[in-house]
Amino acid sequence: MPPIPTTVSELQLLGQVLSTCTVGTVIADMRQPGHPIVYANAAFEHLSGYAAAEIVGHNCRLLQGHDRDQPAAQEIRQAIAQERSATVTLRNYRKDGTLFYNELTLSPIRDAAGTLTHYLGLHHDVTVREEVQRQQRQLQQHLGSTLARVTDGVVSFDDDWNLTYLNPAAAALSAQTPQEFDGWTLPATFGDHPHHRPIGRALQRARATGTVQHEVSFAAEVGRWLEATVYPAEDGISLLIRDVTQQREQETELWEGEERFEKVFQACPIGIIVTRLGDGSYLDANPEFLRQSGYAWEEVIGRTSGDLHFWSDPAEFEEVRQILRQQGSVRNREMQFRAKSTQLRTTVTSIVPVTIGGEACVVSLVQDVTREKEARELLEKSEERYRKLTTELQRTLDLSLDLIATIGPDGRFASINAVSEQMLGYTPDELIGRAYIDFVHLDDHAVTAAEDASITGGQPTTVFQNRYVHKDGHTVWLEWAAVVMPCDPLMYCVARDITQRRIAEEDQAFLASIVEASHNAIIGINLDGTIRSWNPGAEHLYGHAAADVIGRRTDFLVPAEHRQQEADIFGRVCRGERIKPFEVVNFTKGGRELTMIVTISAVLNTCGAVVGVARISRDITARHHAEQEVQVLNEDLRRQVQHITGLREIDQAIAAGGDLGAILGLILENICHQLGADAATALMRDPQTQGLQYIATCGLHAAPLQGLAEKLDHELAGRVVVTRQPLIVPALQTATLTPEWHDLRRFEGVTWYYAAPLIAKGRVLGVIEVLRQRSFEPSAAWLETVDTLVGQAAIAVENAQLLKELEQRNVELRLAYDETIEGWARALDLRDKETEGHSRRVTEMTLELCHVLGFTPEELVNVRRGALLHDIGKMGIPDAILLKPGKLSSEEWARMKRHPGYAVDLLSPIEFLLPALDIPQYHHEKWDGSGYPHGRAGDEIPLAARAFAVVDVYDALTSDRPYRRAWTREATIAHIQHHSGSHFDPKVVKSFVRMLLPE
Repeated sequence: MPPIPTTVSELQLLGQVLSTCTVGTVIADMRQPGHPIVYANAAFEHLSGYAAAEIVGHNCRLLQGHDRDQPAAQEIRQAIAQERSATVTLRNYRKDGTLFYNELTLSPIRDAAGTLTHYLGLHHDVTVREEVQRQQRQLQQHLGSTLARVTDGVVSFDDDWNLTYLNPAAAALSAQTPQEFDGWTLPATFGDHPHHRPIGRALQRARATGTVQHEVSFAAEVGRWLEATVYPAEDGISLLIRDVTQQREQETELWEGEERFEKVFQACPIGIIVTRLGDGSYLDANPEFLRQSGYAWEEVIGRTSGDLHFWSDPAEFEEVRQILRQQGSVRNREMQFRAKSTQLRTTVTSIVPVTIGGEACVVSLVQDVTREKEARELLEKSEERYRKLTTELQRTLDLSLDLIATIGPDGRFASINAVSEQMLGYTPDELIGRAYIDFVHLDDHAVTAAEDASITGGQPTTVFQNRYVHKDGHTVWLEWAAVVMPCDPLMYCVARDITQRRIAEEDQAFLASIVEASHNAIIGINLDGTIRSWNPGAEHLYGHAAADVIGRRTDFLVPAEHRQQEADIFGRVCRGERIKPFEVVNFTKGGRELTMIVTISAVLNTCGAVVGVARISRDITARHHAEQEVQVLNEDLRRQVQHITGLREIDQAIAAGGDLGAILGLILENICHQLGADAATALMRDPQTQGLQYIATCGLHAAPLQGLAEKLDHELAGRVVVTRQPLIVPALQTATLTPEWHDLRRFEGVTWYYAAPLIAKGRVLGVIEVLRQRSFEPSAAWLETVDTLVGQAAIAVENAQLLKELEQRNVELRLAYDETIEGWARALDLRDKETEGHSRRVTEMTLELCHVLGFTPEELVNVRRGALLHDIGKMGIPDAILLKPGKLSSEEWARMKRHPGYAVDLLSPIEFLLPALDIPQYHHEKWDGSGYPHGRAGDEIPLAARAFAVVDVYDALTSDRPYRRAWTREATIAHIQHHSGSHFDPKVVKSFVRMLLPE
């Protein structure tokens, strides 16, 4: 290739090319210890994150961090040791610590004498490619077709060096088809002594070291230079063979050149083309560009892009030229150009201006990314298909009523379908990433962990049940089926909610336990009437073992006369009717009759259809006997309660101090009711005549006896008074009777007689008689009861007499009190001659007014006493003040105002007069509060005092006084109405006027 004409130094041109190169480029000085970097371009700075100043002086191992033992690093060391070129992929780390995959191409640079002076390193970020390769490995089904289309040869051997795969490109090197190599071995493929050949030795090294091996050698058999890359694997060796004859020839020409720039230009794996700006003709192009375009060097030089129809989009080409004019360069722009084969190639292109031979030129760096873009698009399509499949699968799983989940090796949910929210209360987002054991019931942690270990340990898939805790706190029973697939870290699980089934099973077990433990006979009967189940309670109750009765009809339990009735009931239950419990007689095995309470109900299946009948029988024979005894006891208790109730009623009547006749009538009613007597009478002893008089009767027609008197020495009751002992006459027809008694015995048929004295404090107060129409032999209980009732009657009579005496004495005492009060009132009138008769008049009028105001008779008694004593306090006022004919001084008037207080002092020690103090204490108070002695107002003044105040003023104004004549009634009423609301209560004034002037 003729040299490129230039006017600048080659080193300067090299610097311009490398600085604009889109591939990270470094140059290491092999003459210095440690082989430090002496140059790094901007693309390398962008790739590594380090500035050139930070990397120059260091070895590229800096990018490997702690990962320096990777196989590619060893290969680099070997290549350097052998002073050869190499291309490897390294795991490198940027300055910020992020990982990226770097494809490093090392090219040795020698001086004119052939001595190695530097290494050129070209760094490509192939992280995307590595990701693509990972995805491609997952799509192994496409590998065969892909390998069949590649232009490089691919050969695979197993561990025994048997040929397992050979693609068409590899077979074509020998002008054969892949089928012709079936059954071949390594010696057959590479000759009898393959280890003597370079590629054979590379295979041996790869197998021995387990590292990727590269070998370039001339194969005389095919007359070509071959580049072999050997990839060791766990199950054999893979060999990638590329025909590099043309490349080898170009490299030979490159190394024959003497100039450094030419070497770099030719060795660069990125297409480089130099264009004259003036006419757009191409001046030079490196082999990589020629390979990408498909043209020979001679076909390109001197031609323009228009001549070759490079640009697929002329408008884009014009846009690039515009950017170049405006910005001076174009950096990493993705563009498409058309190769000689008319195939469109996708490139990343950078264009920088240079001056060559005094002419303005541009250098275009073209990196072919067609395969990477196709792989990326393939990956994106694959990912899109995967996402769609995943979405469709998840949508399908979400429709499942079962819980479907995957669990990672760390025990956390990796995926779960939507039914989790319905089943456990948690959405999938709330569960994914969380440990499943966190949701397991605490009591099931141990058994769940053991089951997990068993499944992950390779045990066969089993069905397992455990409890989970719902989000709201309640327990959910789940039944799991889980499996772990080989070479797959995930556990695939399906769970079903069996909470209701567990509850039903527990209910069934609980019910069965109840049936077995019940002392009642519980019998299951088929619809044909045969016995299906027979519990221990039935065995104990009837005496038949279950084995003896299963399959038999229940007729043997029921008396013949009741069998039809039970058959009818059984039929109704089978039709779904509800039957109330009923009593029936059954037979035991020994023939003994039992009284049973039987409940028969239908047994329904899940669809609600009757599938059988349950018969529950309880022995109530003992209860029947007990009920009879209880009835007897209840009757006795009823009589006792009746007796106690009667005594209580009598006690209450006595305590209430009611009419003696009514009390004795109540006692006689209880005698007749409790003792079964046909009639009863009560006689009282007259203290004046000492005879007996009937005052109360009960039963038959004994009422005519009431009020009849009997003498003590002639009648049966008189004998009881005299002897003070009870008397029984079993046959009245033999006794001496008065005519009234003869008539009673004849008309009423009374034949039996009993009498008892009423004795209190040693005195006989009367007699109680009990009469029956039939002969009777009294029991001790009967006599005790009648004695109690007679004692109650004696107490009633005594209390009545005492109460009568007390009331008489109270009346006498009250009359004495009232006469005393009236005497005090007359004494006051006599002392104050101006008010003589005043107390009597105001008392009578106040009583009349208070009656109108609604006072009760009891309240009117205290009103009368208060009115009579309203001025009793004036007893404490000296005569000089009380009888003073002229006007009182202020000191004397102050002393006069104290007389209501004196009234309180005089009367309050007398207890029965305390209710009468309202008028003496407050009758000088005024409605508006201007009165004395306390200045009370309105309703604070007792109503009796308010009423008396009106009457007191009315009497004073209508009475003659030494210093004036009496007012007329009309004038006085007008005066009182004028002061209504100030001096007097308006309501009281209204009632007073209505009382004096009725309509």
